[in-house]
This record gives sequence, structure tokens and C-alpha cells, in this order.
Amino acid sequence: MSDKPVILLVEDSKFFATMIRRRIEDELGFEVDWKATYQEAIQAIDCCKAKYLVALLDLALPDAPNGEIVEYAMKKGIPGIIFTGGFDGAMRNKFLSWNIVDYILKGSSTCIDTLLETIQRVKSNQEISILVVEDSKTMRDAVVRLLKTQLYSVLEADNGEAALKMLGKHPDIKMIVTDYDMPIMDGFELIRKVRENHSKNELAIIGMSASGDPLLSAKLIKNGANDFVSKPFQVEEFHCRVGHAIEMLQNIALIKELSYKDPLTQLYNRRYFFENAQPFIQQCIQNDITYSVAMLDIDFFKKVNDSYGHDAGDQVLRQVAAIMNRCFPENGIVCRFGGEEFCVLISHGKDEDSIPQFDSLRRSIEALTVEIDGATISVTISAGICSEPDTVEAMLKVADRRLYTAKDSGRNKVVAE
Repeated sequence: MSDKPVILLVEDSKFFATMIRRRIEDELGFEVDWKATYQEAIQAIDCCKAKYLVALLDLALPDAPNGEIVEYAMKKGIPGIIFTGGFDGAMRNKFLSWNIVDYILKGSSTCIDTLLETIQRVKSNQEISILVVEDSKTMRDAVVRLLKTQLYSVLEADNGEAALKMLGKHPDIKMIVTDYDMPIMDGFELIRKVRENHSKNELAIIGMSASGDPLLSAKLIKNGANDFVSKPFQVEEFHCRVGHAIEMLQNIALIKELSYKDPLTQLYNRRYFFENAQPFIQQCIQNDITYSVAMLDIDFFKKVNDSYGHDAGDQVLRQVAAIMNRCFPENGIVCRFGGEEFCVLISHGKDEDSIPQFDSLRRSIEALTVEIDGATISVTISAGICSEPDTVEAMLKVADRRLYTAKDSGRNKVVAE
């Protein structure tokens, strides 16, 4: 069975359905199960509803012209996105009463682009936790329901103090939606407390209030909120503000990841190493375990580039990096320092020698063969290890000196003293 997400598409227009299906499959890589009638759709839902990520639902089908398929899909618990060619206030209110993910106007020139963005967002929302902080249970339930229609994982608290405890238990929370006027600890104090440990780039906060104070939104934002929404709010506005805040966090995380990753090998780079090595070592010390730093270099790598070309050299670097990642999956930081040079920081038991791990890596790379245009390329590595506790910079110097000892004494070896 495929692990790809499956989209249920219910649409009677073959032309429109084919266009949507092709773009979902080509651009998102998801599978599409297309049904053209109400009867076909309910049979698919009754048979296989658990496999569908979301249903794309035409409001008017030949055998169900009044949105019956939407009601059926919602009753069965499948998140729904509605296609419609018309739109008015009464229809919009009906859509919202169904607790759908969204509605999309067919006549728009960008409707399919919007549809693909919505599907992708719903897919990623499943991994995002949002904390709703509101002392009114009625309002809290309403906000929770809106967020759950978007497939977010939702947690609740009825005041700021309870929210801080919840955040402590669930450090993966990415957003807080909080009321301003609450007992015990209000929204201002909650935001200030959260911002002591969580920046706007790590955790988004949206403030809410029914207050008529025109300066309240500015006060909340100046205290650390990312955004503000007045109660009562339009559902579309609420979803838009939440979506924009989450998208901002994701974009910042992506930029940060790209700045930390070597684009060729997908290993971490020097910047990541020097920002994270000391915290890694501190954790080792706190857990009473030891650590080692190794500098590694591919032997005679220039000959690979000169003999087979830089594309072959890049392929060798990628293969060597993949082996390094497999050898140290959980207990280390594996980085490409530049060119054919790598650095590894690992943790291990105080009575455990790190040399066997690096010698195993050396043997794995020695056994590696890379096929390029009919040629078979083999490489070896040399490594220098420092296991004597010291500063990161001092340990790197020792490991680098031992690396050159390994190279000067014949290469394809590990030197630890």
C-alpha cells in the first residue's frame, strides 16, 4: 500500500476534475480518488473513509444538487473543501455551519492554486499544536472547533497561569491564541512570561479581546503578540491570521534550516557545529557521559575530481555523507566543514572507547563503490579523534593534528593519540 496521502475528489465535470487531479498528483505527489456522482462518493466514503486526508467536494452534483455530499462527508468525519460557482451571505453561513476546512470559488483564475495551497496546509497542520487560552468556555469551545476544522492539534487552558503549565508540559506548542481579560493571569502577563523563553520566531501568539479600547491591539503587539483579532470576528479573518502566523514560523524555520545545512550533502555545516557543539557538550556533562570530536578527510579526493570530474566528486561526497549519517544516527553532530573535510561530535559511555565507531565508519567507506558513467570509484578516509575533555576549539585542534598524523602515516586509518 502507498504511503502517499489520498485526496477524495467529488466533481461531475470531467475537464475540471482531470485538471485538478493532474496538478495534485504532479505538484503535491498525492493520490487522487475521483468520483463523479453522489452515489459513487458515498460508496467510497463508506468503504474507505479512513484513508482520505481531505475531500474536495462539488456543491452541486447531478444526483445531489443541494450540497448533500458535503453534509454526508462531514457526518463521516472527513475534512471537506467545497467548490462552488456561486456565493452569497446565506450560502456562506451554510458553509460555515458545516465546519468545513474552506470554500473555493470555481470562477477565480487562481482557484486551483488556492486549492493546492489549502491541501498542503491541511497536511502540515496535523503536525502543529496550538494552545487556546480563554476563560469563557463557550468562546474557548468555539475557537477550538475552528482550529480543529483545519486539522490542528489543539490544547486548552482557562487562564494564563494554566497556560504556562500547559506550555511546560508540551514544549512542541507552536502557537498560543489567548484572550486578554482573564482571571489569575491576564493576556498581557501571559505574553510577557512566554516571551521570556520563546521568541516570535519560535512560537506565535495571537491576542483576542472584545474590548472597545482602540489601543489594546497595539498594547498586546508591543508586549510580544504576533497579531491580534477583535471579538466577535469573521471566521475567514481568524483562519487567515492563524494561517499567516504559522506560515511565518515555517518560513523562518526553513530559512534557518537552509542556513545550517550543506546543500550538497545535507549534513550540517560549520555554522551549525559552532552554535550547537557547546550545548551538546554541556548536556553530556549534565548526564555524566563523555564525548569525542573527530576530524575526517577523504584521502586523495583531488584525484577523484581530476580523473572523473566534479560531478563524480559530488556523488562521492554525497555517498560518504550518507554513510556518516547512518553510523551516528542519534548520538552525534555530523558536519561537512568544507571540501572533503568533515567533523563529528559524539557522546558515549565513560568506559566506552569511541575508536571502534570511527573504525567501523572507515571500513564502511573503504567498502563503498560509486558507479559513474561506467567507472567504479572507491575512496578511503583518514580520521583524528580527541576524547580528552576540553573546550570545543581545543579539542578540534587536537583532532586536526591527529588527522594529519593519520595522513602522514599512510592514510585510511584512525588516530586517537
